[in-house]
Amino acid sequence: MVAALFFLMVVPALGFWGAVTWASSVLGAMALLIVWFLLMLVAAPRLRSLSLLLFTVSVGLLAGELLLRSDLMNRYVEDRDLSEFRRGLETTLEPLIVPDPALAYRLSPDRKARATAVKNGRTIYDVTYTTDVHGFRALPPDRKPAGDTPVLILGDSFAFGSGLPDDETLAWYLREESGAELQPVNLAVKGYGIHQVLRQLEIGEPLRSGHQRFPWAVLSIVDDHVLRVAGRVQWLHDSPRYVVERDGRLVARGTWVHPSDFVESLIVGSRLFALAWKAFEVDEPGEQRLFVRILQEIKAKLAADYGARLVVLYYSGETWHGDLAGWRDMMVPLLCKADVQVLDVNALLPRPPQPVDRFYIADDGHPTALLNRTIAAALVEDFRRGTVDRGSLRCAR
Repeated sequence: MVAALFFLMVVPALGFWGAVTWASSVLGAMALLIVWFLLMLVAAPRLRSLSLLLFTVSVGLLAGELLLRSDLMNRYVEDRDLSEFRRGLETTLEPLIVPDPALAYRLSPDRKARATAVKNGRTIYDVTYTTDVHGFRALPPDRKPAGDTPVLILGDSFAFGSGLPDDETLAWYLREESGAELQPVNLAVKGYGIHQVLRQLEIGEPLRSGHQRFPWAVLSIVDDHVLRVAGRVQWLHDSPRYVVERDGRLVARGTWVHPSDFVESLIVGSRLFALAWKAFEVDEPGEQRLFVRILQEIKAKLAADYGARLVVLYYSGETWHGDLAGWRDMMVPLLCKADVQVLDVNALLPRPPQPVDRFYIADDGHPTALLNRTIAAALVEDFRRGTVDRGSLRCAR
């Protein structure tokens, strides 16, 4: 009995764990189980019944995983499948990120950091990011006299300007398109969720720029921000955890607690395990309520503490492979429910449709300089009129 447990349970379990942990291959781990139990069928006649059962289960798991990865089943897998995106991708970033107890991490001040991305041997970008004395992404010096209208830039890598030099970010083009009238303060950080943006506002990060009031604040949002506010992405383990109390109050309670690295590798590397985890552990309606509530709080906090009107830039789709639809069916009602002004970025793209790679970096998905300039031109025009109009999201009332 001890030998049976060892060879049918312990050995394959260790092999499965090793394949997932070291080789980062769930398919390989499943194939390893199939081969092992097939060998046990031949080598241990006394254990044939149990070996056959485990072999059948392993084949079923592999078959289910392959089926879920087929194009036929894509529409049933709602969470982002990044396996194709990561395949053949190599990125580097010189030291720029430092831990932070309030925000999980932040940008180092006074730093120039080289960032590169290579996909299957093709260079996607090779740029340098610059931060100022506050740890905000910096703008190159401008010969024009500086205007007196500061604008807050908040959010994730889309607003930060991932994959772009300092003079091709949204902040740069807001300054350029306004003739230096607008002076953007870029608090956006790669990978941030809107819960970290809320914490930035709560701890007074915008005030470090020397400005007390901001007429406008621009916040970037992509489809998976609903996952981010719930801590359901790998890099946000130590990010602030907010919960909605029964009375509707939004309360900060520590940071997100996650499963082990092994379980997380299963969730990321397998559609089958991801769906199982989602079915038993994830409260999707609760996550959506949290997303809406945090967005409402950001809007209220900006108005009360910084005198700022919020404009959300919504980038729909998995833009790295040309998908501009993504989770619109879910996200649009949530953004409308939050009652915030939304500029639907993809509505600004010219018609008839042009190659997506003109507006989103190929194999990367972040905005190109052309898209940032297009957004900035629309925002500058809207700011001067005092309302967001061009490309605004129309919500049913």
